[in-house]
Amino acid sequence: MSTSQLALLILIFPAAGALLLAGRGWRLPRIVTKLVGPGVVWASFVVTLTLFFNNASGDFTYWTWIQSGSFNVPFNILIDNLSIFMCLVITGVGGLIVTYAVGYMDKEDGPSYARFFTYMDVFVFSMLLLVLAGNFVFLIVGWALVGLSSYFLIGFWYHRRSAVLAARKAFVMNVIGDVGMILGTFVVFVSYHATTYRAVFKALPANDTSSLELAAFLLLVGAIAKSAQIPLHTWLPDAMEGPTPVSALIHAATMVTAGVYLVGRMHPIYDIAVYAHGAVAIVGAVTALFAATIAIVQTDIKRVLAYSTMSQIGYMFLAVGIGAYSAGFFHLLSHAFFKALLFMAAGNVIHAMNDEQDMRKYGGLLKQLPRTSWSFLIGSLSLVGVIPFVGFFSKEQILGAAFSKPDASLALAVWAFGFITALVTGFYTGRMWWMSFAGKPSPERPVEHPHEAPSVMLVPVFILAALATIGGFIQTRALGFGPHMVDDFLKSAVGAQSWEGGASEVIASLVTMALAAVLFLAAYRIYIQHAWKPWSAVVPWAQRLLERKYYFDELYDAIIVRPMDGLARGGLRYVEDPIIGGIVTGTGDLAEAESHNLSLTETGYFRNYVLVFVAGAVVVAILILARAGS
Repeated sequence: MSTSQLALLILIFPAAGALLLAGRGWRLPRIVTKLVGPGVVWASFVVTLTLFFNNASGDFTYWTWIQSGSFNVPFNILIDNLSIFMCLVITGVGGLIVTYAVGYMDKEDGPSYARFFTYMDVFVFSMLLLVLAGNFVFLIVGWALVGLSSYFLIGFWYHRRSAVLAARKAFVMNVIGDVGMILGTFVVFVSYHATTYRAVFKALPANDTSSLELAAFLLLVGAIAKSAQIPLHTWLPDAMEGPTPVSALIHAATMVTAGVYLVGRMHPIYDIAVYAHGAVAIVGAVTALFAATIAIVQTDIKRVLAYSTMSQIGYMFLAVGIGAYSAGFFHLLSHAFFKALLFMAAGNVIHAMNDEQDMRKYGGLLKQLPRTSWSFLIGSLSLVGVIPFVGFFSKEQILGAAFSKPDASLALAVWAFGFITALVTGFYTGRMWWMSFAGKPSPERPVEHPHEAPSVMLVPVFILAALATIGGFIQTRALGFGPHMVDDFLKSAVGAQSWEGGASEVIASLVTMALAAVLFLAAYRIYIQHAWKPWSAVVPWAQRLLERKYYFDELYDAIIVRPMDGLARGGLRYVEDPIIGGIVTGTGDLAEAESHNLSLTETGYFRNYVLVFVAGAVVVAILILARAGS
């Protein structure tokens, strides 16, 4: 089978699975859903592995979708090392998550069970289309479908008002990003008269221009919304209303990584548009610290992980914003391992606790759920960045790149943000693990003797725990020795990193790790042993500020939601009903009246029709004679 056919199969498998489950899923035996839902994702993973081992590449056009003059939009798939890398993450980690969901969603009835896996397969298809698209138009199609899929999955339990509101919020925020993407694509087309990546990148100027900066900033709006970066970040914590496998898929393998992919794919644009490129790094650094501080006060275990995701995606933005593209993508891979692990292990706990998500009502789970507890600890230490776990190598490569980049004050500034974020991450992660698994069981615990999850939920967790433990050794640049497999693989797609760190970079990495680990242990002294006064008792105003998430929701409510509400309830009701409604209903009433009058000519009598025919013939004859006479 040719490379072009294999590339198309990556998309066909999840699309076919979604169509089958959507059309017949509720009528088919449950075992079919269990096999098809994750099976099509694994099929795409096998095809991707085939392309990976064959060193496949190419830009394959299958048909022309739109052709109008010089405007041409082909359906083309771009296979290069970056798209293969992303497909491996999406289908590999995504396959583990969808397999895990087979057990997690087992309580759902037949139609809901099939509906869930339909949405999951659509989500995977949408993300694959996004990363395989070879032109801006199909990038936008995949981009929008990812937003739509997230809307379906976040609001899966539509009988819960909170889930419906969360899904709507996510959809609106992502539509804002979609508008930015569309406008950015329009600027690119007007400037370079092309829609395919290769044609656009070939036409780019050697020096920065205002139109290029505008396009780069507009594309960045889309990246910020999809990856939940400041200021379009407020939807992501609310997205925890969806089932836990949905949270894992959104946070680890698909949606929120799309913004990082976009900047990496568009690196020829951002390498020239220096102001937009710098903005990427600034947004990432600020979001990383911003989200990490909010995670300190969260009590819902999934919301802690949600803010952690925002923070870690901020690290990736920081990396691609300073040109360390391979470091950013390695952290994307690393984060997929340990964040999927954390969400799925948290799902095991929630499953055992009768859907209770408040960490304050856990405690003492280490002895009762040892497999889940140790797996969660591996994910937590990887998130903190402790040797030998994968998070250390990827996070410290980013910080090392910023620390060692020559002649870049911006890089040094964002390194400072990243360094402080690493310390805060150590503290809130320690707080999460100790409160949940150590100490004595909470008297408010809903289940006195919880049990481990079934094998279908534990095996994917164990696989991810193994990957989080040994995955870092494919890329040991943080310590200055060993293989640089991710760098070498992505070099052809995003270029090589043009600077190398030295002894100072290694020392900074080790110091960062040591301090973060100390803060992880300090959380035990505060929340389990109660040996030290909680920081919130010292600065209660900071506690309130973080609990209100820096008042972003209140700000948006004050400047956007309430004014729009007031406008709709006040002035617009005098426009909508009498004018717009009047035009619509008036047009219908007029058509109905005229049709009634016209129906009077339909008498059913043959003599009347003959009379009309003869009268028409006479009128035509008179007109002909009059014209002949003139």
